[in-house]
Amino acid sequence: MDKDSADAGPTSGERPPPRVLLVEDDAPSATRLSQLLSEDGFFVEWIADALLAVERLDAGPRPDVIVLDYRLPHGDGLLVARKARARWADIPVIFVTSYNEIVQREPPFDPPAVILSKPVAYNELVVALHRALASHP
Repeated sequence: MDKDSADAGPTSGERPPPRVLLVEDDAPSATRLSQLLSEDGFFVEWIADALLAVERLDAGPRPDVIVLDYRLPHGDGLLVARKARARWADIPVIFVTSYNEIVQREPPFDPPAVILSKPVAYNELVVALHRALASHP
């Protein structure tokens, strides 16, 4: 990811890029996804661990949307999603996981989380991101 473009703030009158919190422990996948999303105008913050993601949610600013896997070191994506929803009840959550049946088995989120199966087509994820952002301006 090009650090200069990721750190560049909006010029006057422009909206800042949507802030995506990506919680994924597969480094090659997360790196590539971060790069593609950054190129498409998103600001991506990547965290590879459930516990660190929860700490980030406690300490940092609200992301516009959270994209996460289910299976993570030191916890799981459901833990991260519940923590985020406890702080911001309407924050959009998108699971990208091979464990979608486990996520679906859990009590549903309100508003519902989006669940996409791995391997996910990049354009499918971008459509889900834009829908999530449009429904939570």
